Amino acid sequence: MSKNIEKIITDVLTEKLSPFLIILFGSTVKGNIHQSSDIDVAFLSDNKVADPYEIFLIAQELASILHQDVDLVDLSQASTVFQAQIVSTGKVIYCTDEYKKAQFEMKALKLYAKLNEERSPILKNIEESGTIYEK
Repeated sequence: MSKNIEKIITDVLTEKLSPFLIILFGSTVKGNIHQSSDIDVAFLSDNKVADPYEIFLIAQELASILHQDVDLVDLSQASTVFQAQIVSTGKVIYCTDEYKKAQFEMKALKLYAKLNEERSPILKNIEESGTIYEK
């Protein structure tokens, strides 16, 4: 992804959402880009949680500018698994507070590790029985 596209994303999001962290993730970062690929962008802000419709409108504005679909995710509202995937595989393109970023990453990965620990017996049972239903 070009630095110009990263700058456009950063400029629009900082104006509209005042984030302290912006992360690109998905096929754009992995290098698996094809013609129908979208741009996956996650953000964290100290401001109140953005309304999902407002996030949708901002994603549409970015898509219009970039001529490519944009998937915009508020990391504070994402699932534990999604948060862990984004922080472990994403590319940070904007950060104004390294401490808050590190705190969020540690929390996301800690919760993900705890989730895996808690669901381990369930997954083991499914693997052994070959079904998700009780027999």
